[in-house]
Amino acid sequence: MNSGAEEMGEEIEPQREEGFELVAAQVRANAADTGTFFRVLASKLADALGDRVKLERSGGLFKRDRPVNGIELDLTDAGAGTVLSARRENGGAVACTVARRVRGIVLSTKQVSMREWVEELVSALGDEARRSEQTWKALHGLLS
Repeated sequence: MNSGAEEMGEEIEPQREEGFELVAAQVRANAADTGTFFRVLASKLADALGDRVKLERSGGLFKRDRPVNGIELDLTDAGAGTVLSARRENGGAVACTVARRVRGIVLSTKQVSMREWVEELVSALGDEARRSEQTWKALHGLLS
């Protein structure tokens, strides 16, 4: 016989997975348009993940109001994991990299397409959301 807590966990987990799929779809949709990605999704990720996200903006006195030109997401845990970077280049192209860290040391860095970068992002966010209830709630906020 299952306890009430186990039953609740069994009911909540499928809803959480469905919710994550909605978040993942939102990330993919916003990334399809680089303007939207850098304007909306980057700031939402920064709000959801706090200091794990660094936004690069063009210079000026009121930097916070300037467009986002680059984003770096440090999704490492205890010195191991993935660091994702995307930066707008001249001409509108986006340069994306995926780095793997182990014990705080970058073992590999590779350039990837925007599509591959988004899939890495979705996978890393899924792993993060499964480990942390706080992160899950923050990521769920991306839908609003």
